[in-house]
Amino acid sequence: MQPADLAAIYAVQCAAYASDYHEPQAALASHLAAGDGCCFVATRGAELLAYVFAHPWAGEPPQLHQALPAADAADQLFVHDLAVHPAARRQGIADALWQAVLARAQATGLGELRLVAVQGAATFWLRAGFVRLAQAAPACYGDALLMRRAL
Repeated sequence: MQPADLAAIYAVQCAAYASDYHEPQAALASHLAAGDGCCFVATRGAELLAYVFAHPWAGEPPQLHQALPAADAADQLFVHDLAVHPAARRQGIADALWQAVLARAQATGLGELRLVAVQGAATFWLRAGFVRLAQAAPACYGDALLMRRAL
């Protein structure tokens, strides 16, 4: 993923999610900057089909719609967002992006991955080895599940 991809990423985000989850490009840029090689895109030719943002993190999930604050010492890799354009779904793209993040996560030396599953994505993440945490996700995520996976 490169900064030049952010406009196309925003377009995929708008196609994939309800408007409550559309994040400003400044927030997306902060996730890329914090990502340290953990953010990826899937393309076909010049068309961006899907993306994933992940970044080292510590503590509660970051707030949506806001640029990331300076991070303390990370203890997890937070998978902030994985989205596939609706027209490109069911082609294995989400799995390929997840495998790229997992490989990078294993190289970081962090002990776990965390994420907030929105819009029914928990089924995908359960198949990827995540478990639901008892604590609630921050309210900004709406009806969502906080999940983790040990590395």
